[in-house]
Amino acid sequence: MATNPYTNPPEETEQMVLAEWLDRHGITWFHVPNEGKHKVQYRAKQKRLGVRAGVPDVIVIDSPPNGEEALKGCVIELKRRKGGRVTPEQAEWLDRFRERGWAVAVCKGAGQAITFLEKLGYGVK
Repeated sequence: MATNPYTNPPEETEQMVLAEWLDRHGITWFHVPNEGKHKVQYRAKQKRLGVRAGVPDVIVIDSPPNGEEALKGCVIELKRRKGGRVTPEQAEWLDRFRERGWAVAVCKGAGQAITFLEKLGYGVK
């Protein structure tokens, strides 16, 4: 049975929605493009260049505006609204960020990610 793209959009679609929201609110962030199928040679080259498996999808380098100065920034591992799982490599990276004073979340869909960001004070006037 196929997944309905309207009730459970692909992660790529959710990422685009989140990207637009982050940009609209002037938040300093970037996306780590680790996804996709590539030839072995390309993957080997990327690994030599420093690409690491499991790095979170979204890295916000602005500190949370809600007054939690102890937090350096935040990272989000974005998943589809239904399905999707955190790999062991992703869990390890999330733990590394958390241990170093970053806000960390695994979010199912852009809506959940935006709610998490707003709780930290991002995008709130």
